[in-house]
Amino acid sequence: MITKLIKAPVCEIFESIQGEGPNIGVPTTFIRFFGCNLRCQFDGESCDTPYSVIKDGKVTMYTPHSLYREIRENKSELITFTGGEPMLYQEFMEAFMRVVSNERRRNYSYEVETNGTVAPTDYVYVNCNFNISVKLKSSYQKSRMYDKRRVNYKALNAYPENRSHFKFVYVEREDIYEIMKILNKTEIKSVYLMPQGITRNEIVKNSPMVVNYCMEHNWTFCPREHIIIWNNKKGV
Repeated sequence: MITKLIKAPVCEIFESIQGEGPNIGVPTTFIRFFGCNLRCQFDGESCDTPYSVIKDGKVTMYTPHSLYREIRENKSELITFTGGEPMLYQEFMEAFMRVVSNERRRNYSYEVETNGTVAPTDYVYVNCNFNISVKLKSSYQKSRMYDKRRVNYKALNAYPENRSHFKFVYVEREDIYEIMKILNKTEIKSVYLMPQGITRNEIVKNSPMVVNYCMEHNWTFCPREHIIIWNNKKGV
């Protein structure tokens, strides 16, 4: 039985194309949860979506039913749970997917954008695809406590190999050595390498080096297409 008492904080809902990973270019409804168990500081910035980590914007508490009512008229049939860290809200995600399934109006598929520090529950494991953005040392976590959390091999190895993809942000040469170490300790073989940047100019500037590493290691280049198209505009 699904109860309306289950609630989760959501800071953003929007429809766009997926800009990263294996579904790049696919029309998608993004559900961005508020809250994260890490504190990345790329170039001194607090995350590339700080409003999902630090409460400086609007956060709405949704039930699974109210969230479904919010998105059910959207045309896209891919739903992406993002954040922050959506895997902190797996009970809610399961309840939401069950509500959608009971409605039987659309044939949705689900994708989760996660840092990979939390293992999936059985229901989420079976019903979702996963883009796992493991945070490297160059994410410069805010404190030692966060740095100790950022790579959880037990959790990483709990994700389904055939429906999971690693998505690494390249910042500096040492990242490649750390990526290789992570790959040697995990089962996931699908690897995407993405240039650091939250603006179009940064992505373009940093892309050539990333492409070179993709060619060298047979990885897939991930361009962050939404930033190329809309720059650093929010809600796209």
